[in-house]
Amino acid sequence: MAEHDDDFASAVDDYLTRSHPGDRRRALLDGGGWDAGLASELAELGWYSLAVPRVRGGLGAPPAGLGPVFLQYGRHLLPGPLLENSLLPALVEELAPAADGTPPALVDPGASVTGDLGSVTLTGRELAGSVAAVRFAAQAGVLVVVAGAMVCLVDPAAPGVHVEPLASADPGVAFGSVSFDGAVAHTLVPDDGLGDRIRSWARLLLACELGGLARGALDRTVAHVGRREQFGRPIGGFQAVKHLAADMSARSTGLHNLCLAALDDAGGASPPELDLIASTAKAHAADAAVRVCEDAIQLHGGMGFTTETDVSWYYRRALALRGWYGDETELRHHIGAALLAPGRQP
Repeated sequence: MAEHDDDFASAVDDYLTRSHPGDRRRALLDGGGWDAGLASELAELGWYSLAVPRVRGGLGAPPAGLGPVFLQYGRHLLPGPLLENSLLPALVEELAPAADGTPPALVDPGASVTGDLGSVTLTGRELAGSVAAVRFAAQAGVLVVVAGAMVCLVDPAAPGVHVEPLASADPGVAFGSVSFDGAVAHTLVPDDGLGDRIRSWARLLLACELGGLARGALDRTVAHVGRREQFGRPIGGFQAVKHLAADMSARSTGLHNLCLAALDDAGGASPPELDLIASTAKAHAADAAVRVCEDAIQLHGGMGFTTETDVSWYYRRALALRGWYGDETELRHHIGAALLAPGRQP
């Protein structure tokens, strides 16, 4: 990764360490995944403009430059429309970050590899269909709709658009369902392959966020076993605890390094290569992050299941992000099909 990307990630880490302490973090996570004040704060800091080209008023980093930042988002359990506000304005030329942090919502049936979220069709400029789960649909200022090979922008208040808020099991994300009945897209994005690029970068950045979640759960567990005592000594000195903590560290470090390597490879990758890179990273992250969080809860004992300890929040977030754009099982099938596709060059 470029040095300035690491510098920005370090600045994000420093800011969140100061301004996102435990009490505030838990209050935000307990608030349903959306906080307008936090979104406005991050927009004012310019975090959502990192990968927006300079000609459109952004900082001009490549999409891969978002990866180290998403590692920090995961470490600090930062909730909100981070993916939507950071990635979509960077890739969709017709979209700019909102000054107050109001997010775009990505209406994409492909967020589920199995295709069970629904479908959307575009005829001319009219949309029909539905998607059962859309992140931040009820809070969005614009809907970015992936309809087959096309991407279009839709006003969520337009006739024929229906948005219904949903209960969310993810403490960092608010969900809604979206349906279209003759709704008219106000903008068609003339960019072949944009939908596939959005999905690939979404997978890769979610892998990075999962990598950050694993690192954060590990850090808190190491601190816990170093101060929790039994039989007059810290439990971190017991051999069984050492072995489990070592496994956690190996998984977390391996995932972190895989994310950085994938980001390095993704910058100049062709669309098929980018799909494989992102799918591989997300498949590994979906498995490794959840395992690290499960071990973190085990080493915390019964208190690990309470919301008073951060590891329970890490576990819930990892479980929620695990399946978004494919879990390890789904993506292994996807990767295998891509590798065995006729005409694929080695």
